[in-house]
Amino acid sequence: MRYTSIPPGYLTTELAAQACGVKPATIRDWVRRGILTRAAGSARHPLYAVDAVTAAKTAPKPNSTRTRRAEVNSA
Repeated sequence: MRYTSIPPGYLTTELAAQACGVKPATIRDWVRRGILTRAAGSARHPLYAVDAVTAAKTAPKPNSTRTRRAEVNSA
């Protein structure tokens, strides 16, 4: 399903990726990590609020490999 018109204030995964200068897979990863949340749409075709995408772009992102190794070594 492709959106014929997107509600104002929302972005598709592809548009959010373009706005952040990343690949769509990165947007999906941010959602999985809880950095970005879906605001509307369906599970297969989510929409993200423009404000949330902007916040996610500037949010600190942990490096999963280094973070996990540090947590394991400190335990």
